[in-house]
Amino acid sequence: MKKILTIQISALIIVSGSLGGMLIFTDVYEDVHSGIVSVLCLSCLKLEPITKIDFTFETAYGDPHPMFVLENLTHGVIFLHYSEDACLGCDIMYPIIQDLFNITFGKEDMVNEIVNLKGSDIAFFYTNINHASDKMKKSFPIYDKDHISGLPMFAIITLGYDNGIIRPYYTTLYGTLGLDNDKDRSIYLTELIQESIDIYNQNKEGYSPN
Repeated sequence: MKKILTIQISALIIVSGSLGGMLIFTDVYEDVHSGIVSVLCLSCLKLEPITKIDFTFETAYGDPHPMFVLENLTHGVIFLHYSEDACLGCDIMYPIIQDLFNITFGKEDMVNEIVNLKGSDIAFFYTNINHASDKMKKSFPIYDKDHISGLPMFAIITLGYDNGIIRPYYTTLYGTLGLDNDKDRSIYLTELIQESIDIYNQNKEGYSPN
């Protein structure tokens, strides 16, 4: 009996040492951890964050704006829509966004399209984080300005004047916008996007993506 117990303890020590060595001497843990986007379904947790709809030049964690954003700002305002498969709030906002931009896409699709809203071009990106490319997944925390880490999330990026430089200028919305019905949500988004277009038009002549 003692012999069996000794063998088991020895085996446990060997396995523990091997796992510890793997964490210390390899990047396996970091690779796995960095590949996971940890987000909450806000509506599933009955959370409806109240956030200030203020525009800012600074990204959530000080990261540079992705190149796809910098380049598409030459076309017009950018609208980033982040969603996931199982999310009640995402299901509520999904048809509202499609109606607003007069665009049809599957919930699991990746969408990158120039759409038109009241005569202005909008670079529209739809990202389902369960199916997205690494590039689009990594853009999610960049625009999570209030550090909510929840879905659905919407970022509206325009151009602003910052101490003599024209730079990306954005705001972020979460959940079902704190509103009770689809009509109010659509009106709210339309007005905010129009404000973003007006700001963009004031500053677009001085913008360079480089």
